[in-house]
Amino acid sequence: MSKVDVFMSIKPEYMGDIVLGTKNHEYRKYLLPASVERIWFYTSSPAQELRYIAAISKGKASGEVPEDGGLGNKEFNEGKEGSAYAYEILQLWELGEPMSLEVLKRDGYLKGPPQKYNWVSQGLLSDVKLDGQKLVFTKKSI
Repeated sequence: MSKVDVFMSIKPEYMGDIVLGTKNHEYRKYLLPASVERIWFYTSSPAQELRYIAAISKGKASGEVPEDGGLGNKEFNEGKEGSAYAYEILQLWELGEPMSLEVLKRDGYLKGPPQKYNWVSQGLLSDVKLDGQKLVFTKKSI
């Protein structure tokens, strides 16, 4: 198992906001382990697929997120988001071929949709190389 990559579920509308760049942080109630550098976003129903991978910052607490217009940033800093940690989306890749939940289960990468987060297996890391995917964006500060 990779200790750098995790699967996480996300609603399709939030994933769309990240792709458009209007949402620049992902908010969660929990702190990911310090070793985590990338989130493999499993988009929930109706899509039910793995399509995007994001390089992320370490978890940020309330007050540490720039209020630069990103959806939810101001609310998070004011403690209104309902989440304790924010992960800045630094880079985003789109898979050349999205992987359905059926395929992810069949190939042993997931047992079902991630409930909190799941570690990404070495097998999937070997099968899906980042350098073979479409880079959607990179934050200018990287």
